[in-house]
Amino acid sequence: MYHSSTIKLAAVERLVARDGFAEHYHRVTFELISEGIPNSQIAVWVHPSWPENDFIRVAQTFAWRRLLDWSEAAQEGAFSEEEIQDLWEQVKPARGL
Repeated sequence: MYHSSTIKLAAVERLVARDGFAEHYHRVTFELISEGIPNSQIAVWVHPSWPENDFIRVAQTFAWRRLLDWSEAAQEGAFSEEEIQDLWEQVKPARGL
């Protein structure tokens, strides 16, 4: 039950007030696109001290790490690919009703 996914840059907001911080940060938003489910977004805060030419790549690196951590957390207790396919075969609705 694997569906392809992509990530694209959705927005860049420069020098935005960030709750709990005196300094302004860049907020970089990525759109998470996966077949069959609604799109999601992840916003990443990047300190303006990062080089101007690299701060989007820095944000992408931070997003990658967060998504990896979430993936590992979600994996706990999850079905294997084979198990989920076997279960689907047992419960999927009959076609043509």
